[in-house]
Amino acid sequence: MENFVKPEFFHLLHQEYPTNHKIMANSSMYQFAESTSSSNDHVEDPEVSDSESSVVGSEHQERTTGLMRIDEGDRLHGIISKKLLSGLGCFESSTQVTAIHKETCSSFTKQAKLQSLVIFSKAVEKKNGGNANVKYAWFGASKDEINNILSHGFSHPLNNGAYSQAICLSPDDNPLDCLQTAVPDKNGIRHLLLCRVILGKSEVVLPGTGQCHPSSEEFDTGVDNLLSPRKYIVWSSHMNSYVFPEFMVSFRVAPHVKESQRNGVPIRNPKSPWITFPSLISALSKFLPPHTVKLITKYHSDHKERKITRRDLIQQVRKLAGDELLAAIIKSCKNKHNKGSSGNSSSTSSTKSDQRDGRCCACRKS
Repeated sequence: MENFVKPEFFHLLHQEYPTNHKIMANSSMYQFAESTSSSNDHVEDPEVSDSESSVVGSEHQERTTGLMRIDEGDRLHGIISKKLLSGLGCFESSTQVTAIHKETCSSFTKQAKLQSLVIFSKAVEKKNGGNANVKYAWFGASKDEINNILSHGFSHPLNNGAYSQAICLSPDDNPLDCLQTAVPDKNGIRHLLLCRVILGKSEVVLPGTGQCHPSSEEFDTGVDNLLSPRKYIVWSSHMNSYVFPEFMVSFRVAPHVKESQRNGVPIRNPKSPWITFPSLISALSKFLPPHTVKLITKYHSDHKERKITRRDLIQQVRKLAGDELLAAIIKSCKNKHNKGSSGNSSSTSSTKSDQRDGRCCACRKS
């Protein structure tokens, strides 16, 4: 599988740790850093001294979570901020990073967890012929949930949606998908964890299948798509062995953006023929077996409850119904839609409401 974490990003994060930092002071961690970077990952970059990688003093350290705040002038702060903002698409200009904290591994328990990651990385590396396939990935949750993770580890799947036996993380270049689960706190601040993740060899895992472990010993983790994954799926049995939160990034999204967007997806009037999902399901019931229609209805309900994204919903509908049937149904509604779009303002308002509620479907062949 292609290396979707940019080598420069992975390499620079390693460079930015001061040499006296507790995480990097351990010789095992140096070995781990070497084992997760192939010769192709090396990039020319000036070395960073301890003075260049300054960290704000202990007054910013979170005793309960073992975090230390990174100064805004620190180069590492700039690298991570840029990585987050560049992956937010239309949210970039309206998002402000308010703080970045990093794990200090100040407790024996945290040091043991880090050692566990090193051991499992070496095991997966040997199993897969020398490549543990370690990535950086984003994980979004509420502030309380993130504090619990930092203090005690992952206790149960939080943002899994249709993957009930796993936790889902987003690739380092796609934090946008985490906005839905990064619930703002009372001050309107959202929080993401930037984690190091052992992926090993991944297999495609479909949402809603109930899969709770690798399909065979050949695989270690899952993805939603092998060529361009938007989800890294780590089974609950491995979530505290394969995932290590290294940074917590806090940020604020401008209020006007949150009002005009929903779940990280811009609201746009469809330019191609479209149909509301309830109408689509009704039409599909005339052609598909009852159990298939029931499954599509379940996916629609999961989307309304924010368990899966709109993209996941459409992918599953296309897979179950087929593009030809969907295109025929949507095309048959085109004239009706055109008449409705030229109707009164209440009809237009209803259309926009349907789009906001995720009930608009415009499936195209890709």
